[in-house]
Amino acid sequence: MAITSDVLNTTMSAASMNTSGTTSTSSMNSMMGKDAFLKILMTQLKYQDPMEPMKPNEFMGQLSQLTQVEQLTNIAATLEDMKETSESGSISQWLNVIGHQINTGSATISTGDSVVLSPTGDYDSIVLNLTGVSDGSVTQQTINAGDPLTLTYNGTDKVNVSAYALKDGETVGCTYAVYQTVQGIQNNSDGLVAVLSNGDQHKVSTITKIIN
Repeated sequence: MAITSDVLNTTMSAASMNTSGTTSTSSMNSMMGKDAFLKILMTQLKYQDPMEPMKPNEFMGQLSQLTQVEQLTNIAATLEDMKETSESGSISQWLNVIGHQINTGSATISTGDSVVLSPTGDYDSIVLNLTGVSDGSVTQQTINAGDPLTLTYNGTDKVNVSAYALKDGETVGCTYAVYQTVQGIQNNSDGLVAVLSNGDQHKVSTITKIIN
């Protein structure tokens, strides 16, 4: 993969706005389902003492409990759906993200995407590694101290990003954030997803920041 030294152009950092995406654990996981309750009831009937069978009022009472369990399960499912809808919003609320760049924690970039570098201490230079997704080839670019730390990728191949900083020849920590361009918003089986320019899809709940 041939990539010239200016494949990542420096740009001025744009103003940003945070959009938090949260995940939650369903309370239904800790609730006994109606199938499990029914199985217990049938086992109880199967192994009851034939000399002292369950009384009709006791049986009706347990059937009533089964109905209550089913109702609670349905209510919990409805509340969970409402919660997810509230968290992700509607398509119309996300349409204004199209054309902007988002951070989802990915390390992969395509043409027009951005990388923001953040050295953890004093540094002389930063070495940016670009590893081709298709062929595994590696290209390095050096960013000297004082150069802009927001870069735009102009290569034609999809690449994975990694980076480290150097100070007096010693390695210094350097974090980075990848921002990918949103081409569209769709509603599919996973809920609302942002469709990126490279075809990848990310749930809108994974978006942590929006720029440009």
